[in-house]
Amino acid sequence: MTRRVRQKVYQFKGKKEAIIRSNTELDGGCSNSHGTYEVDWTTLPDDAVIQLFLCLNYRDRANLSSTCRTYRQLGSSPCLWSSLDLRSCKFDISAAKLLSSRCANLQMLRFRGAESADAIINLEARCLRQISGEFCLDITDASLSVIVARHEMLESLHLGPDACQRISSDAIKAFANCCSKLKRLWLSGVREVRGDAINALANHCGQLIEVGFIDSENVDEMALGNLNSVRFCQ
Repeated sequence: MTRRVRQKVYQFKGKKEAIIRSNTELDGGCSNSHGTYEVDWTTLPDDAVIQLFLCLNYRDRANLSSTCRTYRQLGSSPCLWSSLDLRSCKFDISAAKLLSSRCANLQMLRFRGAESADAIINLEARCLRQISGEFCLDITDASLSVIVARHEMLESLHLGPDACQRISSDAIKAFANCCSKLKRLWLSGVREVRGDAINALANHCGQLIEVGFIDSENVDEMALGNLNSVRFCQ
């Protein structure tokens, strides 16, 4: 490389660093000793931070909201906690207690497994409208009865497609007695659905429009006739 070429290169580098410094000052950011621009995340617009939160799972949302006062306020926005999908992460009682204060406006909840079902009981989600569960083989009547007793505004309950072998007609009666606003009930693999459970739905759930007892061994079909204006899925 000749002396003239070296001088040109040095002049170009000097101009480039000057441009970077001036842009940094205008944008309110900062640059390191190498001239690399660094973003000050605390100066991002609120809408951009909300979009960032929406890309995270519930654990990462909770962790990010604990980093500073601004993120704590934005991380508690109702739009971030209107629905909660717990299927991709482990959700236990400790995690439920961590999120309980954020779930006042929770509308829709998806979970996986009996451990998550037991943890849901600890959520303060009085406005919950929809619950959808997978891998429900080990979920018991007791767990479901407590869940519906604490979420009286429930409108939709969907458990499956795997079999709910430990759920009986007693749990269905609990749904009917606690959730008068129930519109959709979809259960898979319940061994027996007795007439008294179906009649409880007919007597207490006047808004019921869809019932599904999928792959159930014994359903009292005579009692199904007592459910008016209901679409059946079997």
